[in-house]
Amino acid sequence: MKKIRPNQQQLKLFLEQTGQPEIQTWQPVRDDFNFCRLALFAPADKRADRFRDIKQRYTVEAGGKSFTATWEVRHDPELGLLGTFDRDVWMGILEYAEELAEGKGRNKKYPDKIDLGSSKGFLKRIGKPESGRYVAMFHESIRRLLKTICFSEKAYNVPASGGYVNVLENMSLLTSAAFKGEPDGTGSVHETTWVRLGEFVRKNLESGYIALIDVKYIRQLKGELSKQLVPFLSYRLWLAAQHGRDYQQVHWEELRQYLAASGWDTLSRAKKRLKAALEELKNREYIDEASDWNGQNYVFKVGKKFIDELATRLNARDQYDAWICGRRDVKQLRILPMQHPQSMPKQTSEEERETVLTRQAIRVALLNQQPDLSALQKHGWTLDDVHSLANSMSQKNNFERLG
Repeated sequence: MKKIRPNQQQLKLFLEQTGQPEIQTWQPVRDDFNFCRLALFAPADKRADRFRDIKQRYTVEAGGKSFTATWEVRHDPELGLLGTFDRDVWMGILEYAEELAEGKGRNKKYPDKIDLGSSKGFLKRIGKPESGRYVAMFHESIRRLLKTICFSEKAYNVPASGGYVNVLENMSLLTSAAFKGEPDGTGSVHETTWVRLGEFVRKNLESGYIALIDVKYIRQLKGELSKQLVPFLSYRLWLAAQHGRDYQQVHWEELRQYLAASGWDTLSRAKKRLKAALEELKNREYIDEASDWNGQNYVFKVGKKFIDELATRLNARDQYDAWICGRRDVKQLRILPMQHPQSMPKQTSEEERETVLTRQAIRVALLNQQPDLSALQKHGWTLDDVHSLANSMSQKNNFERLG
């Protein structure tokens, strides 16, 4: 069988093959795994949710031993906790960081100062109005990202520094910032809005301790809880796929903890608060329609959108090489250099054909699903082709090491 090569020109979103395939471009961003599992961004539907602190304590197993980890987020007295708008700003910052990074793989380096351009230009980029009100919100968000303090006791993982931070550590997402047009203290003005990433965020980006998040997809969601659930689910469904499951079961209190929500003191209240978000994620196909409550747990079944996300992760060069060629040294996810959708070339017929086989093999090897026979036949593939690639995926790679 011909060796499948990843598409090196673009990261794509592969839709179900029905009729003429519709190709949509991805707009990915590298998001720290810590912020896909630790509470940080609080719902902003109530003022009380924003003007409080977050404190979580739980047991973690590592290296055959268990220990208690503590994670705290301390709000600024005037600005409050980070919210959904701040997550949008944060993702926009990480987009710029990825574009400005130099080098590849483990040699990738991020600039000390990340230029964001003008405030209005940045707002346009993240899909927000360019009005004076939103400019003020953006400036406030940068200050909030600077002034929000996180405290970790064995809760924050930094692979580049040897794993979980075992010292008592305070950290912030940003360490400094300036706005375009304001005095720079030397008699001139800042020519651009810029920020500096916190030390641990930078280390994790450079070490590859990241998740592949489709920021374009998240921006199109309407609900605040929907936007915050996607990184949560991206991380946990990815772990489930490593164990061959097409679902992840989560207790309602864990959902409440991650979302840093208040007032969810009963299961019935949690169901009411989550209803709209869960329906939106079903309608947008991130989770399957069959997802539902099972007692006190919600069973999230993977949807078409997540399978697309998984295929895109595997098509990233380093990740794909580790998977197909049996390399064991790549332990974290990496993505290709980001490109703007308008500059992306169209997918060739051969690339499209190879994409179909890769996607169907993923369904078999990872999710224990049946391949789409009509899509295979349309592109000249057989069941033997699918199972051959699926077996190669299963035999040559250790999912536990890639998690």
